[in-house]
Amino acid sequence: MKNANRDTARINPKIKIAAKWLIFVILAVFAYTSSTAGKAGSKALLLFPLALAISVFESEIPAAVFGAAAGLLLDVSLDKLPGFTALWLCVCCAGAAALFQNLLRKNIVNFLWIFALLGGIYLYIDYYFYYKIWAYEGYKLVLTERLIPSALKTLFWSLPVFFAVYILERIFGESRKLELEEQDENIERI
Repeated sequence: MKNANRDTARINPKIKIAAKWLIFVILAVFAYTSSTAGKAGSKALLLFPLALAISVFESEIPAAVFGAAAGLLLDVSLDKLPGFTALWLCVCCAGAAALFQNLLRKNIVNFLWIFALLGGIYLYIDYYFYYKIWAYEGYKLVLTERLIPSALKTLFWSLPVFFAVYILERIFGESRKLELEEQDENIERI
């Protein structure tokens, strides 16, 4: 009787997945509005750590799709040509998801070094191709006054973003069971 009540009290896994992704989309909208609201200057780009944190816990395809969507929103919020950040986040999120599924443990230390590495590469590419290559007047000032403070704010906010995604994954994620098989005596072991 207790098992029957426990089974009926469980939530349908499809509903849990839909609720989790709905919350992820709401978080993405909040991250987008935080990067567009307020005065101009350096802002934390919360979509970048959100996409990478989601890719820690998801498989490659959903991570790549969410990364591409987050990249498009970042391109729009930064008034840049749409596509570069979307492509970058799509590839990075798919790669990070593959790394975390097959090689790395899903913890904050691994997330932070992956985030710092990919964020640093993105910062350099963004600075070089949008500012330095054209030799605009004051391109060094853009680096010190806008890009580096924005990167540091994003790195600071990556910790709460990761923990929010971690908590959502613990609440709505699928629970895994360890099943051990019995030893078969008919198989000869060497």
